[in-house]
Amino acid sequence: MNNPFFDIDPDDKVPESLKKAIVSEIDTIRNTMELVTLYVGHFFSAAGAMASNELNKAVPNQDKTSS
Repeated sequence: MNNPFFDIDPDDKVPESLKKAIVSEIDTIRNTMELVTLYVGHFFSAAGAMASNELNKAVPNQDKTSS
């Protein structure tokens, strides 16, 4: 059985331009995910917290000490 992975030359070097392109692509993805997290994730967290506070204020006549 001839394994094609044995034909790979381990002394080959990756070109610097390819390294820079990959790092740039990873940075772009990371920055995009950060923006999505900041504007979408935190927005819904804040909206949920505000809605929760409004729901608690909406029923002021309930006595919270008696269950």
